[in-house]
Amino acid sequence: MRRLFLFAIGGTGARVVRSLTMMLASGIDGLHSKTEIVPIIIDYDLSNGDKTRAVNALKQYSAIHAKLYPNTNEQYADHFFMTKLTPLSQAGVANAKGLKDYEFNFGPAGTSLKFSDYLGLSQMDTFPKERLTQDLMYALYDGSASDTKDAELELQMTKGFKGNPNIGSVVFHDLRETKEFHEFEGIFDASKDKVFIVSSIFGGTGASGFPEIVNAIDSSPLATLKPATIGAALVLPYFNLQQFDPAKGDTGAIDAASFNAKTRAALSFYATNDGINSKVNAMYYIGDENHDAYEYNEGEGRQKNDAHVVEFVAASAIIDFIQEERQTEIAHAHNAYEFSIKDAKTNGSIQLTDFEDSTHNIVLDNLSSFAIAMKYYRDVVCGDRKKLNSSTAFYSRFDLGNKLGKGVYHQIDEFLGTVQPNNDWGFYTWLDELQQHGHKLYLYCMDKGKGMRDVLTYKTIPETIRRKPIADATLSEKLNSESQNVRNGSEQQFLKKLRDVAKETYNIVK
Repeated sequence: MRRLFLFAIGGTGARVVRSLTMMLASGIDGLHSKTEIVPIIIDYDLSNGDKTRAVNALKQYSAIHAKLYPNTNEQYADHFFMTKLTPLSQAGVANAKGLKDYEFNFGPAGTSLKFSDYLGLSQMDTFPKERLTQDLMYALYDGSASDTKDAELELQMTKGFKGNPNIGSVVFHDLRETKEFHEFEGIFDASKDKVFIVSSIFGGTGASGFPEIVNAIDSSPLATLKPATIGAALVLPYFNLQQFDPAKGDTGAIDAASFNAKTRAALSFYATNDGINSKVNAMYYIGDENHDAYEYNEGEGRQKNDAHVVEFVAASAIIDFIQEERQTEIAHAHNAYEFSIKDAKTNGSIQLTDFEDSTHNIVLDNLSSFAIAMKYYRDVVCGDRKKLNSSTAFYSRFDLGNKLGKGVYHQIDEFLGTVQPNNDWGFYTWLDELQQHGHKLYLYCMDKGKGMRDVLTYKTIPETIRRKPIADATLSEKLNSESQNVRNGSEQQFLKKLRDVAKETYNIVK
């Protein structure tokens, strides 16, 4: 079994995990049901909206996986939702108590915690020998009031570090003493497990958290952890921020103008002698010079940034890292990778044809098949656009009249985001968000007002002389043929046949 421990740091890390979850739903070639990923989202901002959305996606995916593949002794390949996503609490032999699903319980316990309180600055007055340390803290950190943009010692950390890696690095040093990290240390086996870390390096949380995790692993006395193979996706600046609004409690502490300077400082630090770069086997650098301005917010539930092509690419880096053919290359190396599309674009949308063949092979062919399958499933099988006749052979073979909207089918509907108007994390919403900012990623049209011929956004799929390759009736006919020998009519069998038909269809029409 291949197992990947995925540390996703801060809001960017959470958004990358959400994109990864959507990709894995498509059934990535080269992976299977015994490929296991243990996502661990780390954010000092405990109520971060992006983290909440990522955790919702992970939980729903895992519920679908458990229903479709209850027999853990059997290996399934070429299926939707087949890769296993496991909470850290369930990754060991016995369930670890007190751990959250898919996230570190790492953050202030109450509703208020200033950095000065974290340092115990006020208590230093009572110990004469510590007054020099107190003076040093006042010299190193700005003492401005908490409601100003320069606040450091008085910074309220319930919303994270607000772009201050000098504060985050101090706090993150305690990460190795958490219950979650001890659990990770106890179950990790470097002979078969791998580590991947995702973080931005132009803010506070990611830039400070990434080196702390690498150093915690490298300095471990455990023979099962210290030689770990580590990959990392370092996300460079890819957005700006709109003007902050004091009426919403914003202080202006997060300054987009400093993103590039912070990035250069982080990269310089990582490259120093015996630095972070020498301890990481595969480093993926990902960014975008075409910056749109996101709504300014300093964290908590308001931080719900739209999905972005950079996060999409970072998620594909994780899939690249875990591929079997990559393992020999990265095992004893320290390689750096970059990503590009075929032609540089300063504006406009990115479509399927703009990606290199390697990205199609790793991710996009599978994702395209999933989009075709889900559009047909929702539009025709479920009847969002044109309800399928219930007497159709495959419809009755799989007893869909009695099963749709229930059990795993209802869970898939929720994952897609088609049955809950307040679902802000599902697959359809994710695709829509990717079209909104920067280099807009416009891949598929899932609009029920459009037919199957329009599912690939870069072209209207032409009709052939003898038959329509992606028409509703053609897909139904293919499913009838594929399911002729089906005996048990299970949900797993139906989704397998649906995937096979969608994959075959995509190979014809792409």
